[in-house]
Amino acid sequence: MGDVLTSFPKKVPPLRSVSEVRTRRRANRGTVGLTTYRGAEPGLAGVRNAAAHGAQTITFYTGLLDRLSDDAAKGVIVHELAHAWLNEHVSPRSSRRREAEADQLARSWGYGRYLVALDAETTPV
Repeated sequence: MGDVLTSFPKKVPPLRSVSEVRTRRRANRGTVGLTTYRGAEPGLAGVRNAAAHGAQTITFYTGLLDRLSDDAAKGVIVHELAHAWLNEHVSPRSSRRREAEADQLARSWGYGRYLVALDAETTPV
């Protein structure tokens, strides 16, 4: 993860909506990474923090992530960061379209080779 974060494009604004990045051993149905949204906490409308505006959690499932090459694993990481950066909780779309948009954004950040590696090693769900 450090390789991805230290090479992140300087032109991309900071990602402030992610409150937690965690790992879990197992996932259902071949999920390697998942970005979820938790709504704002009631009564915090005037507070300027993630709890006042909602927050995202990125979870990586190591049981599958560990089976990928380093480049494919980086592809998962940048894909999930792109989901979070797109703030998908603001305007949910069909799943297939969201996946394509996250990949497109990650490619625009210069991480296309990792997504190519990921595609070569996995089968889309």
